Amino acid sequence: MLQEINYRSLGKRKILVAEDTSVNQFLVRRIIEGWGLEVDIANNGQEALSMVQEGEYDLVLMDIQMPVMDGIEATRHIRQLPQSGKAAIPIVALTANFLKGDREKYRAAGMNDFLPKPFNESALFVVVSNNLQQQGVPIKPKQPLREELKPDNGKLYDLGSLRGMSGGDESFVNKLVQLYITLSSESLLLMKEELKKERYAEVSKLAHKMKAPAGTMRIHSVKKIVCSIVALMPEEAERKMPGLVDQLEKEMDLCLGLLKKEFPD
Repeated sequence: MLQEINYRSLGKRKILVAEDTSVNQFLVRRIIEGWGLEVDIANNGQEALSMVQEGEYDLVLMDIQMPVMDGIEATRHIRQLPQSGKAAIPIVALTANFLKGDREKYRAAGMNDFLPKPFNESALFVVVSNNLQQQGVPIKPKQPLREELKPDNGKLYDLGSLRGMSGGDESFVNKLVQLYITLSSESLLLMKEELKKERYAEVSKLAHKMKAPAGTMRIHSVKKIVCSIVALMPEEAERKMPGLVDQLEKEMDLCLGLLKKEFPD
């Protein structure tokens, strides 16, 4: 039997979000603070480890791919902390690239659960609530955890889901769009520089970071291209990556141009 979700039911809790992408940081903070919870942000796994050691948190939302120290390594270090309470803190993996066998890999590292990105508010609440053990039985959201709807408004993007999470706060939507424009522009510039140096693995990492934000904005054309870049085998990169980056640049120029018209800074 499906249950209504009471987003204010978690009481006073403190969540650490380990995430290095500005769009995701802003979105997750806004959603969780809307539930009445306190949120701190760590920009990489090393910061997350230090903050768990020094602070008091009820749960960690841990991105997998981060600079300095990734989420898996950070989790392993946390599980080895001498303080039993800190070592046992619930850790939920946030990942934009969930592959077969990843669940076992995250569990082996000491993670309690995982949530694929992009996600909607109910999906995030369910995984946070269940790992905080707030319910006698797991909550099930009334809506699917992941919605992969195509834009139906004739645009290259669809902000309907984002506006739903905003609770009618258009300034929130505008802020997130501006963050997305900045992040995407900077990421594309870095990708082109790395491509010139034939640093294909770095291009792939940059593309990976663009997946979840493109999904949040429901820019399916951009997400499709960055997924293709990430999926390239090393032996394919030299031959295929330049063309894909060129496609990405053209598609992003079009999408970002439309976003800038609708959301002038």
